[in-house]
Amino acid sequence: MTTIRTAVALSTAVLAVSLGAAPAHAAASDAVCFSGTRTPTGDGYYEVSAIGCDGHSGTSVTIRFGSAAGTYDCGWTFVWNGQLGADNCTLTSVPA
Repeated sequence: MTTIRTAVALSTAVLAVSLGAAPAHAAASDAVCFSGTRTPTGDGYYEVSAIGCDGHSGTSVTIRFGSAAGTYDCGWTFVWNGQLGADNCTLTSVPA
């Protein structure tokens, strides 16, 4: 029984040290899509539609190719079966 407790304590300590030593990462997009379109809706916002998407619904969307390529911060997104719909988006960066 003491051996099991010692092993659990050591495993927990190693995990805590490993997690504490993890480097900070920049926030990644919630959804990354192959291509898409954007439609201005006024006041600098866009409605964005895209296909070939991986990821999940969230606030950040990256479109890799096409006239809508770039990264967007959106008020609402929905990803389903590789397709994305998003509203109240602002373009935050464009590919170089």
